[in-house]
Amino acid sequence: MRKTGFLRLAIFVVLCSVTVGGVAAESFAWVKYKNPADAGFSKQSIRTIEDHFDRSGMASLFVVYRSRVLLALGDYQRRFACHSIRKSLMNAVVGIGVNEGKIDLNKTLKDLAIDDVAGLTEEEKQATVRQLLQARSGVYHPAVYETGSMTRSKPNRGAYQPGSFWYYNNWDFNALSTIVNQQTGDDFLRLFRTRIAEPLGMEDYRELDGNYFLDPPVSRHAAYGFKLSARDLARFGLLYLQKGVWCGRRILVQEWIEESTRSYSDTHTPRGGYGYLWWIPDLGHSIKGFAACGVGVQVLLVVPEMDLVVVQRVDTFGGKQHPFDPALYKMILEAKKGEGSKAAECVPLPSRQENVNTVVTDKEIFVGSYLDAGYTYLVREHGDGLLITYPNGTQARLLPRPEVGTFLVEDISEVIHLEKPEAEKAGKLTVLGYTK
Repeated sequence: MRKTGFLRLAIFVVLCSVTVGGVAAESFAWVKYKNPADAGFSKQSIRTIEDHFDRSGMASLFVVYRSRVLLALGDYQRRFACHSIRKSLMNAVVGIGVNEGKIDLNKTLKDLAIDDVAGLTEEEKQATVRQLLQARSGVYHPAVYETGSMTRSKPNRGAYQPGSFWYYNNWDFNALSTIVNQQTGDDFLRLFRTRIAEPLGMEDYRELDGNYFLDPPVSRHAAYGFKLSARDLARFGLLYLQKGVWCGRRILVQEWIEESTRSYSDTHTPRGGYGYLWWIPDLGHSIKGFAACGVGVQVLLVVPEMDLVVVQRVDTFGGKQHPFDPALYKMILEAKKGEGSKAAECVPLPSRQENVNTVVTDKEIFVGSYLDAGYTYLVREHGDGLLITYPNGTQARLLPRPEVGTFLVEDISEVIHLEKPEAEKAGKLTVLGYTK
């Protein structure tokens, strides 16, 4: 049975002065329509979408219309892995670097002295930063964080000249993080946190929710990953919907958003065209939009002409998958039946009150490395508690459970048991299962 009683609440939009990196900014809080009909959406259509969600196995569905929440289903406050949505998050940081004159899209890899483990050819070095953003570099060097299918479908080295062919290429996306760090003199993950997450007032995102994936024998260029909640991703989508302005403060340049969300390639996939790290799907009925998509399937869809943002999350921590579902987005778009009321009543959308025990007694005895199935996990102190780093770089807090040495891995909701490491030796980690 669906437990949505508390989800039908909302919180009034509150504007208040806060300080972000020493700069005064405005704070935004979500509000939710009390009655979908007030927003011009059919009640019956909304019920159909809710029923579809219940049957789907999705973790959350968060829909925003005119900056107010239309639907907040499932666990919209929980941080899930973003997977390839990470690329559209990169778009924002690159856009800031371009606007500040630190990143030149016409610079080539040769200009920037970008190379890799097996060495790039002179032809590959002619690829520009712009072509990396478009996934048209023609550089088919091995890359970190590739799936088996990506590796198998990758063209041979030298098969296409830079700019002549679109291929969804993790090498391009990863090299961008190296270029951002090099050209800005800063760190990409820190820039995302200080220039995007904090000014937007993301409620759930923390510094430990961004991480790098390293595999030096494969490539010099690290992949980057994020854990984000549905409601925080919706803020990111709303920033683009509002042409880069957040509560009166310009975060991104409008021209960058327009340039980024224009299609430069027909991908011959269900996701449509491709811009600068954004998909440009065909939504039908001449409706235009752009989307960030990740394995699972994770989706952030922005439809400017309908003033709409849709976020779909799937819990891939537990191995769940959900197919790309055009029918869902069609249902949401077609649920709009009229203009609605200009005086639509809104009710509060609650913020999670975190009430979990993070304090670990004798935490220092658990600090060290752990082995499980040939993989190494690292545990270190983090405030009054412990932080675990997974082999792929993902970090999470360990929440103590009654059984000694047993913890719930925050966000991932995995229960593990740690047999503490002895001097000079790694401990043993045992996965006990997932919570429901």
